[in-house]
Amino acid sequence: MKKLLVVDDNLDYLGFLVSVLKKHFEVYEAAGVKEALQVLENAEIDAICSDFNMKDATGLDLLREIRQTDLTTPFLLMSGDDDVTLEKETKYYGGVFCCKTDYDFIAKVKALANPYPET
Repeated sequence: MKKLLVVDDNLDYLGFLVSVLKKHFEVYEAAGVKEALQVLENAEIDAICSDFNMKDATGLDLLREIRQTDLTTPFLLMSGDDDVTLEKETKYYGGVFCCKTDYDFIAKVKALANPYPET
């Protein structure tokens, strides 16, 4: 089973995502960027799904930091706002942007860790 790190400082939303995604992944969770970096030091993660706006830093900060360490793990940055500038910055660092309200949000997370699904 693929390992997915989910990062969000909204603990209710984090719990919801974990409950939905644990059917498809071995899910690791972090309530902020610092916690996420600790998880990444201790586990081999196949994909990361991070909120943008968090208390200790942004999900874009997390994406930048892991790319500076040459970690190429697929990364989905999610936000409550559909922001074109944020989407461009995310793509620049090799990530995928998704609005939390997208109807196919869960499908996008699943595709992140399985870019070549079995047919």
